[in-house]
Amino acid sequence: MTLIVFIGLLAILSIGLAVVSPSMVRVWDPTSKGREIRDLQLIANGIISYLRQNRTFPPSLLILSPDFVPIPPGQMTRNARGFSRYYAVHPSITGFQNSTGLTGSELVNARFLLISHLAQDAAPAITTPAAFETWWNMNDGTNPPLTIYRGTVGHLFYMVNLTPKGNGGSFSIDHQPTHSNGALLPTHSRLHLLGTKIGLDGDNSYNTPDFEFSLTTNTGYWFDPLCVATKRWNPLSPPC
Repeated sequence: MTLIVFIGLLAILSIGLAVVSPSMVRVWDPTSKGREIRDLQLIANGIISYLRQNRTFPPSLLILSPDFVPIPPGQMTRNARGFSRYYAVHPSITGFQNSTGLTGSELVNARFLLISHLAQDAAPAITTPAAFETWWNMNDGTNPPLTIYRGTVGHLFYMVNLTPKGNGGSFSIDHQPTHSNGALLPTHSRLHLLGTKIGLDGDNSYNTPDFEFSLTTNTGYWFDPLCVATKRWNPLSPPC
């Protein structure tokens, strides 16, 4: 009789667990999802801070801890369930160098993704622009364990136009000089990150700039060798 009662209790307990477990999962998943959304936002903020300070995208998530993201290194690349987090910059600009800048058509690709799955390894293979767009446009709302953060940084870039009106001159962008060596400078029309150092020198080989500034807005200068020394670079084309 005791055995029958025990078996009966086990049956009741099994039924109870079958009823309770799904509700427990429904409570746990939103909690985990909310935490992961907050963590990815924190990491994204760190990526943007790193980009602004170093004028390059971080090569990995680990480099962000602890100076840019207050999360221990061991927790940067894995979510609370132990699955990997993934970070990808748009493949069209993965080789981005601020001294070279972006073209106007490339600005739309100034984006990054953070991908995390709370139930399995998301394992995204993002090696092409098409793959990036697939994940960018994916509706993670229909797959609750999946969390995707979409980061855009195009607002951090400003246009620099440098145009020669004659031979000579030199300039530097983000500490990378371009010398004319007495020939015609290349026309430069590119987007660079906020805070980029720009130096303009009337000499044919860049050394000590006539003036330099940090980029805060779209800007343009002409070089005119007929102007007096130290005034050969002028905003747009005013009289010299």
